[in-house]
Amino acid sequence: MQSSANDYSWGRYEAKYIIGEAQALEVRNYCLAHLPPDPHTDASARRQYPILSVYLDSQGRDLFRDAVERSHDRFKLRVRKYHSCHCPSDQGPTFLEIKRKTNGLVRKYRALVPARTADGILWNDGAGDATSLPANAGESLLQFLELRRQFQAAPTVGVAYMREAYQGVSNERLRITLDRHLHFGILAQPGRGRDQWWPVHTGGVILEVKFTDTYPCWVMHMLHRAEVIRRGVCKYVICAKAAGDSPGSLRRYGGV
Repeated sequence: MQSSANDYSWGRYEAKYIIGEAQALEVRNYCLAHLPPDPHTDASARRQYPILSVYLDSQGRDLFRDAVERSHDRFKLRVRKYHSCHCPSDQGPTFLEIKRKTNGLVRKYRALVPARTADGILWNDGAGDATSLPANAGESLLQFLELRRQFQAAPTVGVAYMREAYQGVSNERLRITLDRHLHFGILAQPGRGRDQWWPVHTGGVILEVKFTDTYPCWVMHMLHRAEVIRRGVCKYVICAKAAGDSPGSLRRYGGV
């Protein structure tokens, strides 16, 4: 298949935790001593920037159930926008992403597309997707569209939060993120009403340590000092459950 300059893929492992603000401050201090902040960081906003993701799933919520059951080979389909849910939808970089997890290894495939192209693909039920493709469509975008077609995946829930991130510059691709203020959204098609957003209680800050093979000793020391406990944390599952329980939801996650 064809690749393009707007086509990205990589593999890594992820360890996730939910921690308190005091632990998050300790993690931040460790990171500042060893890693530069993510280039998207806004120093005037407490080193945070907003992320909005729209997750797609089948009518039977197959991808959601694979995540809940922790299938050894599972994936998510999402559109990710790096601005807040209150910003116009035609601003900011937009990616169509496949996030696949196989036996603990996470591989991410993403295609950078214009925001309006992403919205057209997002709300199109599958017919005519090819007419929306940029001329330099790469493998990641074609894979996204094929999986979307196979599962007849449609937008199910929006996930928004503020991210504080630190990223290594070596080949190890070490990345540490702290996510706060998680919200879920019930989405409306463009021109057919407004999205509605509600906060989700997570019990703390979501800490993620992402690495390719191993992480440095200082990370192990940081986790030990912060006394964190590793757990499965999936923002899509958390927000999908909240959306299914919300009074205004048009999409129910039955039996969950």
